[in-house]
Amino acid sequence: MKKTNNIFYIVVFFVIFAITGLLSELHAPMKVSYLENRTLSTIPVFSFKGYKDGTYQKKLEEGMKDQSYIRKPAVRVSVLVDAIMGRRDRNGTYFNDNGTYVKMETANSYSDSRLSLNTRILKVFAEKTGKTLDLCLIPPKGSAEQDQLPAFAPYLDYDHMTRQVWKDIRGDKRMNLISLEAFFDQKQEKYFDTDHHYNSMGAYFAARSYQRSRGLDLMDYDYYSPVTVGSNFRGSLYKKAPLYDAKYDIIETPSKVPELSAVYRYGYDGRLGRIKRSKSIYEPEYLFTSDKYSVYMGGNHGLAVITNKDVKTGPVLLMIKDSYANSAVPYLCGSYKRIVLIDLRYYGGNSLLSEIRKQAPDRIVVWYEMLDYATESRFASLLR
Repeated sequence: MKKTNNIFYIVVFFVIFAITGLLSELHAPMKVSYLENRTLSTIPVFSFKGYKDGTYQKKLEEGMKDQSYIRKPAVRVSVLVDAIMGRRDRNGTYFNDNGTYVKMETANSYSDSRLSLNTRILKVFAEKTGKTLDLCLIPPKGSAEQDQLPAFAPYLDYDHMTRQVWKDIRGDKRMNLISLEAFFDQKQEKYFDTDHHYNSMGAYFAARSYQRSRGLDLMDYDYYSPVTVGSNFRGSLYKKAPLYDAKYDIIETPSKVPELSAVYRYGYDGRLGRIKRSKSIYEPEYLFTSDKYSVYMGGNHGLAVITNKDVKTGPVLLMIKDSYANSAVPYLCGSYKRIVLIDLRYYGGNSLLSEIRKQAPDRIVVWYEMLDYATESRFASLLR
């Protein structure tokens, strides 16, 4: 009787496996997993050469795994099991029972020596340009909203990193570390629940802190007439650990902005080509993709020039930035004639130093999330 039961379970297993494999073969190949934010392997075409050297079998295994009809629910169930077992981290992400996430950023994610080296490189850059260089280093979510971290979860020390940067620039009149104390003091939620970026409110408070450091200011948040443009956003952290009950984020964009024109070069996603001109800093088509944060300027570009058409003359601000700057630009653009943004990850031109001199900025700001700043390996390109 026991042997019969074993045979029954073995037959059931192989029937399920066969059905799953057949469904995987019949449905159209899936090229991208938006849930995991990665390209999927496909089932390869059989070849004797590949079979002989073993590459066909390896690719077949990867393809069957990625093209499985039950892949999505299997990923979700795996995360659910982790949560039931008390685990609160997965794929470099902390997650909570309330469906919120924090990117895992710890003291092991960077080195003090790299942090100091980056600051020293920027000191040389400021000297070469002859311009004041502001450092606006955005705190990661776990530092600004510590209540969102799971109990006893290790996290980097933003204050320690800030003190080190301050020590490295102390006495240099061209370098200015922006105080973000007012950013920390705000009680409103400043970050998305399922993404590592700050939300529209967080971008506003960061922009206001920067302006106030320069003796300027912004109007109250509601002055900019924020409009909800998306209510079903689940960001990059959700994709790393997709819980069934994860929250949906709301995306707001300020609608009261000057008349603007934008020129983008070296688009990061290949869809924009080398040059694109736009009459808006918003790209609403991204709201219908998994990359909804790219509603701001269509994502990252090696070089972007935003021109305020409401004023004839005014200062020029150059931002050396990561993606956190994108959502701050709408709040800053009313104070400048032009904002020039350079993203070192995607810049495809020749000399960056020549490009910056060509843009003739009145002021330069390095606008990075703190860990991105500490681990950036491209600052040396600014000296060439």
